[in-house]
Parts: sequence; C-alpha cells; structure tokens
Amino acid sequence: MPLREIRPLAHGASREQVPHQHAQGQLFTVKSGVVVIDAGGGRWLMPTGCIGWVPPYESHGASIHGAMTGMSLYFDEAWSRAAMPAALKVVRLSPLLAALLDTLVQAGPPAGPVREHYLAVFADDFTRQPAQTLFLPMPQEPRLLRMATALLANPDDNTALDGWAARIGMARRTLTRHFQADTGWSLAQWRQQMRMLAAMERLVAGESVTAVALGLGYTSVSSFIALFRRYTGTTPRAYLAMGKD
Repeated sequence: MPLREIRPLAHGASREQVPHQHAQGQLFTVKSGVVVIDAGGGRWLMPTGCIGWVPPYESHGASIHGAMTGMSLYFDEAWSRAAMPAALKVVRLSPLLAALLDTLVQAGPPAGPVREHYLAVFADDFTRQPAQTLFLPMPQEPRLLRMATALLANPDDNTALDGWAARIGMARRTLTRHFQADTGWSLAQWRQQMRMLAAMERLVAGESVTAVALGLGYTSVSSFIALFRRYTGTTPRAYLAMGKD
C-alpha cells in the first residue's frame, strides 16, 4: 500500500528541525501556523492553507513559526517516484485535495483498487495545481551566501548594492553577475521575495501589520500593504485567512 504513515502535527511554539532525508516521499499540510522548509538550494514557505511535497531522499530541514497544526503523510518510494513531482512543490490546498485527504486520513476507503483510485486522483490533481511562488533561492558562492544569510537575519537592512559589494569584498559587477547566475534573480528581486516571505512568517506568529512593515524596513505601512497586494493579489490578513475558510 503506497500510504505508509500518517502523523498529526501540533506544535505550540516555534521550533527547528535539522536537515535530514528518508526513502519515503513526504506530504505536509498546514492548517494553522507557518512552516519553512530548507531544501533544494533555497527556502520554501508554507503558510496556512498550503500543502507541500518533498520527494524521496531530498535533504530538507524545517522551522515552525508560531503555533502550528497540520499533518504529515509518508508514501513509499515507488509510488512517490511514479505518481508525484520529482522536485519539491508547494500548492494551495484546493477543495478537491482537501476532500481526498480527509477521506484517506479519516475513515478512508478500503485497501485495494478503491484506495489506489483515490491516491491516483490526488496525485493527478496535486501535479496539476500551480506551484506557489513561495521559494527563496540561496546563492552558492561563499561570499554571496554570507550576504544572503545576513539579510535573512536582518531583513530590514537597506544596505545598497555598492555597500554590499564593499562589505563582502567583491566588485559590484561581479556581485550582480554571480548573484543572478546563482539564484536567477537580481539582488533587488531576491530582497523583495525575502521580505514577503518574512512578512508571512511574522504575521502568522502574531505580529501586527504595522510591526511587520516597519520591522522589515518599509518606509510606511501603506507601502507595505500595497506591495503585498501587488505581490499576492490580496492584503496580508486576507491572504493568511484564505486557508481557514
């Protein structure tokens, strides 16, 4: 039977999980709180109402922000490789995916062809869902990685490109060229993505919109809300409430 194990998740406070890997494919669902997965050369954010897939033998760590509830499902390697995406993927939990998960996890269809059919429909719908743009690639060049790590620790740092070039001992043109090659993004694009993901983490942890905006270095709350709406299509509070309906 492909579905090997189901583990309810409930954590009352923030916590970290060290990087590890396993032969089974792993599916995370997040009903409340935020999970950040470190894998695939970057960080993936999973806010409330999302579901994420980690393929077999994908090294990954996780950090939980705020009180978190959800579920973790483990599938055998053969089914994972045949039916599910080959790379880590995060999607919104659609009504169909939610209904299929509830059926499989609760009473569930009997083992055999019926359960196999439910799993096949689930895998097909998950694969078809658009991936959420909640990924932050990390540069691999050591000096650029130190810069990116410093920005993650201090997202309100508004040091300009020239300032960072001087700080890490790299020519401006070299910095921009290598950062683009490593991540696929400019430093400005990367910093905006980093701040958006940090904003979601902090909002779920209970910080107010005002505290989040100012704590991430935005000049005003209204400019933060406008950028968040342009980025996600909705307001900060409305986005996080989407998964609670």
